[in-house]
Amino acid sequence: MAPRVGDRLPLHMSLMRLENGAPVEVPLTPLFADKTVVLFTIPGAFTSLCRTSHFPSFAGANGEALRAAGVDSIICIGVNDPFVMDAFNTTMGTRDSIDVLADGDGSWVRAAGMAVNLGKFGGTRARRGSFVVVDGVVRKAFLEDGPAYSGVSGGKHMLANW
Repeated sequence: MAPRVGDRLPLHMSLMRLENGAPVEVPLTPLFADKTVVLFTIPGAFTSLCRTSHFPSFAGANGEALRAAGVDSIICIGVNDPFVMDAFNTTMGTRDSIDVLADGDGSWVRAAGMAVNLGKFGGTRARRGSFVVVDGVVRKAFLEDGPAYSGVSGGKHMLANW
C-alpha cells in the first residue's frame, strides 16, 4: 500500500547517485532526519510525461515557492540506474535544485508501496506520487492512479494544497 499521511517512509535503506562521476550509495536517513522534504517519485527518467510535465513541476518558480514555504530539499526517486538519473538531472537543468536518487532494482519503491508493474513496457517502476515528509513521516501525500500524470502529484498541486 502506498504511503499515507502519518506513515514513516522506509529510510533504513540506501539508494544511489553519482558523485564526481562515480556511483555511490546514499543512506536515506540523513536526507530526511530533522528536515522538511518534498519527495516525488517518477516511473522513469526521460519518459515523456516525467520529462515534460511531472519532473519540471518541482523546478523553477514552484521549487522556489516550496523552499520559501520551509522545504529543506526536493528529492526525486526514479527506477533507473544512477548514470541515467544523473544525465536526466543535467539535461533538465536542475542539478542545483532537485536531488535525484536512483532505485536501480526497485527495492525502495517496493518497500514504500510505490511499485507498479508496467510489464514488457518497463517492468517494475515507481508509481507517480509526491509527498511532504517531515523527519521521515509523511505529512501530505498526492498519488496518481497509475503511471499517467493528471497533475495531482505535481508541484503546482502541492503548492495549491500546502
